[in-house]
Amino acid sequence: MSTWAARMHRRAATFSNVVTSCGHPSGPYPRRLEKVKFGVPLEEVCKNDIPGPLLVLILKLNKEAPYRKDVFRAPGHQGAMKKLIHFLQTGRLVNMDNFSVYTIASVLKKFLRKVPGGIFGKDIEQEFFQVIEFSDLHLQRDEIHRIITSLPRYTQKLLVLLFGTFRVIASNSEKAGTGMTSEALGVSVAPSFFHSCVSDGKTAKMEDVMKFKVASRVMKHLIEEFASSNLFGKDNYEYYARVTGRVLRVQGEWICSFQYPPTKGVFPNEYVALERYLLGHLSMGTETWLQCENNDRWHPNYLEGNPDDTKADEDSFYRANNTV
Repeated sequence: MSTWAARMHRRAATFSNVVTSCGHPSGPYPRRLEKVKFGVPLEEVCKNDIPGPLLVLILKLNKEAPYRKDVFRAPGHQGAMKKLIHFLQTGRLVNMDNFSVYTIASVLKKFLRKVPGGIFGKDIEQEFFQVIEFSDLHLQRDEIHRIITSLPRYTQKLLVLLFGTFRVIASNSEKAGTGMTSEALGVSVAPSFFHSCVSDGKTAKMEDVMKFKVASRVMKHLIEEFASSNLFGKDNYEYYARVTGRVLRVQGEWICSFQYPPTKGVFPNEYVALERYLLGHLSMGTETWLQCENNDRWHPNYLEGNPDDTKADEDSFYRANNTV
């Protein structure tokens, strides 16, 4: 198993008391994992939290998908999909390195499509369809924030992980030549999120086509605005940064793992605030966002997970934050 896969498996254990391994009987891991049920309400799937195996699926996509072409658009291998779904539903140990990102993305889309009523539900879908038409951008952002933060906590966590992953993929699409822009992703995953835009019969009606176009616009907007405005809320952004180990900037301020940007006005500008955090001179606390030995490596180009970031950077950052 690769070093990264092992690290992700350990991270899943931290958050959901479950790990995945190569399945060696002599290892210190359980023989059964939390089951990821398909076709049942999300509240039943996430009784305590997001199941560890589902978390590992998303983390693998968050790490590898930004550098692969057509992820979420190209279909996965049907046989491998059936095998992975069987493993997830029965709680069997599974080595994710044996499955391609295309297979994992397809399984994730199928999981979302099987959620009764969809991850949002019919009423929330209609609210999104209405708010995307707002001409007042500030009002639109406030309404989207209200909608998302009104959802159950487990749904918010799942959404911020998914849209954060979509954002990383989209922001790397041009540089990595993957073709998966925010628009391409919106078109590819909209039916998995918005069930009301999926036709009940074999032939799509004009109404269904129009709903699909609007749903794609909503997805594109949520992906593009993921970190440019406070759509998902402080707690969810911190959760995303903590789970994925990524650094992101929200509304022009920096956020990483365990802390949120200082209140506006505390420092002359965001650059001074960032410098103080990096150097550890804040009187607000003893912890800093980034460890000093790494402060010359982290810069805005990494915010959306650009290919220039190195494995050493991520390993060092992950170790540093696990000492907090």
